[in-house]
Amino acid sequence: MMYLSNLPTGALAHVSSYLAAPSRALFAVALDHRDVDSSSAIAGDDWEALDFGDIEKDLAAKLSDDDIRGVLLSIDAVNNLKRLRLTNCINISGAGLDPLRGSTIIQHIDLSLVGDHESAKLDPEPPISCAEVLPILDSIIERGEDCSLEHLQFPNEWRKERNTESDFHAFLTRYNDYLSRQAVVCLKCSCNLPGDERTGDGHMLRMSDYQYGTQNFTCMIA
Repeated sequence: MMYLSNLPTGALAHVSSYLAAPSRALFAVALDHRDVDSSSAIAGDDWEALDFGDIEKDLAAKLSDDDIRGVLLSIDAVNNLKRLRLTNCINISGAGLDPLRGSTIIQHIDLSLVGDHESAKLDPEPPISCAEVLPILDSIIERGEDCSLEHLQFPNEWRKERNTESDFHAFLTRYNDYLSRQAVVCLKCSCNLPGDERTGDGHMLRMSDYQYGTQNFTCMIA
């Protein structure tokens, strides 16, 4: 009996080239190749961006943290991925993001779990956890000048109630400090922003109003 996994890597890579990017990586993970080079060849090498909104919503909703971890490992995300959107990945705690730990490449991480022009409110609330995700984000911004991170979008569930004693608020303070140490630029035109165009309290993040936990000066984030 011939199994799909027994086909030559070149043939599998050709088949996978017709798939949407997340499906291509999931295909490589599902084949469970022991040879890392073979898995990389099947997944492909164009991995600056990964949006799980490019696959069927029902499939994305079933993905586990192990699935996300496998995808990120198969594409060597820590060294390749610049933009990540977890659109419709409503079944994860965030532990599967661990392969991004310490990345100096990642620029944009969207943890909102919703697509463009969709309500940020999800019912039931997804299990994505500050306890799992924040240490990974900290490991990224702790890279200081080597860090490339420009924009984070957080789940609505984390932002809906402002609690200055929470781990999330403490992270927002650290992330705001990180952004403030970077060159103050408009992400749309890359022009320097005059000091008086910043918010009155100097925050790069909304820290107190109804948009709590959202980021300022992000007019061009895709």
